[in-house]
Amino acid sequence: MVVFETSAHYYRFFANESRRGGSPLYERLSLGIAESPELQRLAAGRKRGQPAANLIFGAVQYLLLGDIDDPLKDYYPSLGGKRAADDRAFDLFSAFCSAHEAELAEIISKRATNTNEVGRSALLLPAFDLLARETGTPLGLVEIGSSAGLNLNFDRYGYRYTDEKGTSRLERWTDAQFVLSCVLEGSAIPPLRQFPPPVGSRVGLELYPTDGRDANEQRWLKALVWPERLDRLAKLDGALKVIVAHPPRIRGGDAVANLASALAEIPSNQTPCVYHTIMGYQLNGDQHTSINNTLFAASKTKPVWRITVEGEVAHSNPTETFNPLKVNRYFNGERRVITLAVCDPHGLSMEWKQA
Repeated sequence: MVVFETSAHYYRFFANESRRGGSPLYERLSLGIAESPELQRLAAGRKRGQPAANLIFGAVQYLLLGDIDDPLKDYYPSLGGKRAADDRAFDLFSAFCSAHEAELAEIISKRATNTNEVGRSALLLPAFDLLARETGTPLGLVEIGSSAGLNLNFDRYGYRYTDEKGTSRLERWTDAQFVLSCVLEGSAIPPLRQFPPPVGSRVGLELYPTDGRDANEQRWLKALVWPERLDRLAKLDGALKVIVAHPPRIRGGDAVANLASALAEIPSNQTPCVYHTIMGYQLNGDQHTSINNTLFAASKTKPVWRITVEGEVAHSNPTETFNPLKVNRYFNGERRVITLAVCDPHGLSMEWKQA
């Protein structure tokens, strides 16, 4: 997958991803940037490993979410815009970037695309519940790539699992301040208990930590949501209100390097549980190996668990990917893996696979 380049080919690739992801505006703008070396250079000063298109689009929307009044807003549903993407949208976008080039370049050089979709909590909950039932002890959570820590507050949300038509199939804690909805595909239903899994401790490991209580940080997180995805923006707003009341502990720095010490800090009466969602593509082979080695080392005397929702290539068709929910158990040099579900990467739906 092309992720970090700035070539015309990359922006055409991103246009296709935007179309698949439900953003006609970003599809049109990406195709325009593909023909504009000047706009491509906007991302030249970004931090190493950061995706150029996401930063450019995020920086522009960040400014539009401020006090700037510009006709470009008419194309952003997130800002109340009603106009459909057309050639004029790109002309206005190009003019906006030219008029605010210095501001955009500064944002791009300092920021990172450290979003974390809170909808994934609806995917993680059944795995946390299963783990708590199996171990009988509170969970000691360590999230790799936590951003603002939205998913660290999973036990403070309500959940409504429905069929494709919106009819409820499973509900838990729907009197909570913030309730997530997720479509349950297929006939199977996760066996959730009546109470949230007990959490003894929680910490996020994040290279570029985000304080979800800060207004500017909230604005940046919102700027990274694609303009047409009002559903995701509403979920982000709800989760940020919970963050203000319950700010999780986020440890800055290299998450892979800090993993061993984070595990060592978990009290002995808690179940160590490392988890991460749709971030593995950002790690190289050595980092993936390091995580495994750290978990094996930490599990010499007691089991250590790892829960993941990551993209994988389908064995039957190498051009297709899917996102399984997996539970890994490390103990005494051995690793056991079970797949619980297949999921939408943003938490919109899941198909439960376990009996």
